[in-house]
Amino acid sequence: MNASISSNRIYFQGNPWPEGHKIKDFQWTLEIIDAEVWFHFHLVTDDYYAERDIEDDENLDYPSEWNAPIVWGNYHRCTISSTDWHEGGFKVCEIDKYSLDFLNELELSVDALPCDLNDHDAKAFQIYLLGHDTVVDHCIKFFRIERTDNFRIQWNGKIALTYVGDYEPSHQFNLEIASVKAPTLYFKPCLIVAGLKP
Repeated sequence: MNASISSNRIYFQGNPWPEGHKIKDFQWTLEIIDAEVWFHFHLVTDDYYAERDIEDDENLDYPSEWNAPIVWGNYHRCTISSTDWHEGGFKVCEIDKYSLDFLNELELSVDALPCDLNDHDAKAFQIYLLGHDTVVDHCIKFFRIERTDNFRIQWNGKIALTYVGDYEPSHQFNLEIASVKAPTLYFKPCLIVAGLKP
């Protein structure tokens, strides 16, 4: 990831805010599906204009909606989620392989291109950006912070503005979460009592 990227901010390459946007909420959860570990992320940004409002220049011909501050202002903030609108998420490993050591320096590719951008429910994540758009081609990396349960996460992916009918994933986002606690597997002992029915 670029050294100029600050932690706990998300950057939409080429949008009106090159300094990025603050991440207000980030949740990392775990689910077991058929003896496999799956992760879920839920991310919400601050309002796009929260730190710096931009006056829209009526005399300027913006190349696309992506470049126009007023368009971003109409949609307020971004949510990227594997849980908010559908049952998404992404596979990590078999359950018996999962540990914090295994997770350290793990790099995962999720919904790699080429893929069908029409099937939103089949994707790991859905996104509300400039409307309900599409997010694919994720690269997610985990870095354990010393010997703690916390991790630094680097995440980038591509966006297609499908809300307005653009199915080309030509826009990129990237972010870094400075420190977040990893979800833990808890195994409850199974008590088996042998006996005869009366």
